[in-house]
Amino acid sequence: MITECPNCNKAISVAKYGMTRCPKCGALVFIGDPLKDEKDSIVDSVPEEHKDTDLMEAEINENIRKIKIVLKKIRIATESGTPWDSVSQLGFADAFFLTTKELLLTPEAFFYKMKTCKKPSFLPLYGIIAAFAASLFQIFWALKFFHTAFPDFNSFKEAVSSFGGAALPLIKDDAALHAVFDMMNPDAAMLAVQLLLSPFMAIVFTAFILHTGSTLLGSNTRLVHFYRMSSFIMATGLLNIIPVFGNFASFVWRAVLVYKGGKILNGFSERKARIYLVFYIFMQILFIGLGML
Repeated sequence: MITECPNCNKAISVAKYGMTRCPKCGALVFIGDPLKDEKDSIVDSVPEEHKDTDLMEAEINENIRKIKIVLKKIRIATESGTPWDSVSQLGFADAFFLTTKELLLTPEAFFYKMKTCKKPSFLPLYGIIAAFAASLFQIFWALKFFHTAFPDFNSFKEAVSSFGGAALPLIKDDAALHAVFDMMNPDAAMLAVQLLLSPFMAIVFTAFILHTGSTLLGSNTRLVHFYRMSSFIMATGLLNIIPVFGNFASFVWRAVLVYKGGKILNGFSERKARIYLVFYIFMQILFIGLGML
């Protein structure tokens, strides 16, 4: 029996009436019994295999659409930089809090956003504020402990003399002792100068150390990134508000940030990141010994 496919008009040869599949378009067609005046009709115009393919394509397209949305959000978030880079939109308090929070909880993501920021600031105000606070707390506790232990020059001289040969460089004469004692009793002007200069010196010397280590290990990361990294890791100094323990906690936190930040900014392997951290700690101790940090 010869009939036509109602879907594509392709001539179909069938042995008897009933359900059949069009060889051209693949539609499922009902061939009616002419003795009963049954008409041919389309049961399903889309083949099962085509249905599965279309469903898979639709699902894939939907997943691609979702991925594109997520990637766009990530791109917008990273290109806009760290929370501090959006301080004008977030406000000072929120930007400062979110920056500190990310440095503490998600440093890898923070440094990635810092690196990919399209319009990075050379020396973030955040770092200057954090470094100033760190210097303020550090000087406050150092002077407080010194004044508590040595209320006058004679008590300081007696304490130094009790160390004997171990304090030989200091006890050559009273002038040398007075110089040390006066250093720990600065006047208002000297204290103000120290507080104003310390933040910038800390940031500059730290950036120098970070950049030098990066160069020695074969990275060509731009210097501006290290000034920014140096500024942001000054957040660790906020822990100096706690005497003694705060200094230790600050050192550990900073070591973690240098390790993770160096790894992200320079693209270092685990091994190189560890060497980078060791170099930083060595240079930090050296500069502190020279009285430059």
